[in-house]
Amino acid sequence: MFYEKLKWNKKYLNINYKKPSPLLDFIPNSNGKALDLGGGLGQNSEILLSKGYNVTLIDISDIAISKIKNPKIFKICLDLDNYTIEPNKFDVILKLKYFNFNLLKQIPKALKENGYFVFETIDKYQIDKDYFFELFKNFDIIHFNQKPFQFVGVKRGCN
Repeated sequence: MFYEKLKWNKKYLNINYKKPSPLLDFIPNSNGKALDLGGGLGQNSEILLSKGYNVTLIDISDIAISKIKNPKIFKICLDLDNYTIEPNKFDVILKLKYFNFNLLKQIPKALKENGYFVFETIDKYQIDKDYFFELFKNFDIIHFNQKPFQFVGVKRGCN
């Protein structure tokens, strides 16, 4: 964990802004709860706030988190490798350009029914499309792209 934190702190030391993901355009306005996993500088959390969500952002980099000035974003600095997401708590979960297989498996149970999952990975982290869709079999697909691997879905029924 220590070296992972150093790596990300070094990355964020000289970065003050990143563009929000266009995938957030698929998320409707709401007064629900959102979770931004590996949220970095909070650019995607800001968009969710503007859509009415109460947002929790978790990231390993205390430097990235210190650059988030909006007090409405609830910020948690921790290593997500052993994190457990509380079941049936969130209306939106973001996992953008951050890959953690343990977290990915938790998403279906962590989302409330009709909750949205927004996922994008980078080429470095490959995921089997069939396996992914087996994990998210109870989701309606709103958007999917193979390369880069992007998914926006809404949970239907039980997982």
